[in-house]
Amino acid sequence: MEVSNQEAFLKKKLQNFLHELQRIGTVGGFKHFSCYVRGREELVVSINNTLEASSYSCNLSGPPSRKQSVCYSDSFTSAQLPYDKRSLVLSHNSQLGLSGLQEKGVGLPPASPSEQEGTPDRETTLFLIAGYARYSCPYVWVRSNHERLFKLSGDTDRDRDSPLKLKSTARWKDGDVHVIDLLAEMVKLCTYPAPRNPFEVDLDYFRNLAQPHSTLASAAMVSCLQKVVIGTSAAKPYAGKVFEDLHHMAKLHFSGLQDLVKSGKLPVLQQQQKPQQQQKPQVQRQTSRSKRHPPASQQHPHYQPQVPPPSQQSPMSVYLTSPVNTSGVKYGQGPRGAFPGGFERMPAPSMF
Repeated sequence: MEVSNQEAFLKKKLQNFLHELQRIGTVGGFKHFSCYVRGREELVVSINNTLEASSYSCNLSGPPSRKQSVCYSDSFTSAQLPYDKRSLVLSHNSQLGLSGLQEKGVGLPPASPSEQEGTPDRETTLFLIAGYARYSCPYVWVRSNHERLFKLSGDTDRDRDSPLKLKSTARWKDGDVHVIDLLAEMVKLCTYPAPRNPFEVDLDYFRNLAQPHSTLASAAMVSCLQKVVIGTSAAKPYAGKVFEDLHHMAKLHFSGLQDLVKSGKLPVLQQQQKPQQQQKPQVQRQTSRSKRHPPASQQHPHYQPQVPPPSQQSPMSVYLTSPVNTSGVKYGQGPRGAFPGGFERMPAPSMF
């Protein structure tokens, strides 16, 4: 019974993880990585191998807080590449124990081999985050530039299709781990020198987009950064940086939204204006038709339109009646009157 409850719990937790994959896969504009959804269970992530050359200079345009986040001296790690394969990749025996297919000799391979993956240049490294139902746990595979991250052994095919030994995936079953935790660890692992804020936003990406795409993309980024701020512990070194980027993105989003409203190009306003524009020609056609073809009674030469006489408003009339209360007894009547205490009194005249 406990085993079935554990399986149901992991299945539900994996479904929530896949929903996070779908949401973050539609967000663009991060500076150090980009991603896209491939299928229901996979997210392909392209991470920059190094910081851009302009990032090493502190003389950048923008808020002072953003200038400091890209300086070379701000790197909080100086790990040398390539890494030791034993500390970075799950061993084959560990994979057999996790997959439960020891008798078949099958570890934890991804759905597609790395030979089918392609990278446009050598400046980025492709990763695959997948939450396959048969594994009941998300894993991360390197899809390109394997030699840059770790030294391959004799069995290169097995090494290429072995998942990484990440802290976030290791504690996923027992801890509160989200997609953003995997992404932060992957950026720190791949990009050299590692940026202090793995979720740094490229503001020029949004400024170069045309409207309304810029406003829609900035809204998706604001929503994503809000989830990162909420789901990130204050002890993380990038928590404050993400909050600063959220402030800049919200300001950029509402500025673009205000421009859309002023120009009348907001999609919601355009949808509301379409029915009104369709009704105006119909009213104009009906008016012009009535002017060209008036009714037969109005075509007589001595026709005079009948104007109804103005309605005369009579002054308020006051009728002396005896109102009836809710108990059916008239005020001022009865053995003791209609009021508690038995006082005989006449109420003010009612206006009915």
